[in-house]
Amino acid sequence: MIYDIFRTDLKEKLNNNHFSPNSISHKELNTLLNKAKKETLSIETSTKDEIENQEFNNLIADWVNTSKKILLMLQKKDQFLVRNKNHKSIMALGAMGAHINMALQALKASDLDD
Repeated sequence: MIYDIFRTDLKEKLNNNHFSPNSISHKELNTLLNKAKKETLSIETSTKDEIENQEFNNLIADWVNTSKKILLMLQKKDQFLVRNKNHKSIMALGAMGAHINMALQALKASDLDD
């Protein structure tokens, strides 16, 4: 019984287009548009994220190039870097080279260095 009443009421509303009017006035449309939330924030955010991602990738590329140059200088046979240096300084340069190598391997494993 309740189902029949609900069904009849639903049919009347669908037939009379209570759910979606066939027309809307210009004034009503402007009112709806003024009340609607702006969606430009998501576009601005995605553009900002893309720019930051590109800046990060550029920094990584610069860091890789610089790191490789440092490693080449540390590996030269005639090392001007170690001349007249004490043993602690030489060990520190060796540790720096090892850490740069590990960082480059970590970057390669992270798939950021494509």
